Amino acid sequence: MADSLYLIDADSRVAFYGMWGHAPSLDTAIADLLAQGGRGIPPRGGLDRMPHLFASFVDGWRGLSRGGVGGVLDYELGVPGGATLTALGSLAKPVLAPLALRSTPLPAPAKLALIGGVAGVGALVVARRRG
Repeated sequence: MADSLYLIDADSRVAFYGMWGHAPSLDTAIADLLAQGGRGIPPRGGLDRMPHLFASFVDGWRGLSRGGVGGVLDYELGVPGGATLTALGSLAKPVLAPLALRSTPLPAPAKLALIGGVAGVGALVVARRRG
């Protein structure tokens, strides 16, 4: 996996392993580890297998485009829709960057507001299609 990370505790043991580098997950693991004296596995678990792709879709176009047309085509064939989402994410970067490129987790009230906003937009779209 790309950009894996390890968090080592005070006893030189692996307390947290992230298969994909994801700053908010690491921030949470560090805070949990410090809260328990710097030893042991954080209470949320010491393993993060989630492929955090949102940041790569928003900020990955520059690297992807360096491969030229062949590289973009290879990525699109290997991950159907991946190159297209990365190109669209790059276009929407000014709007999506505060959500995708965070170093700390999104606060719970902000998550609820975001979910409510997305649900509201979805309801409007459904209502317009029916009406």
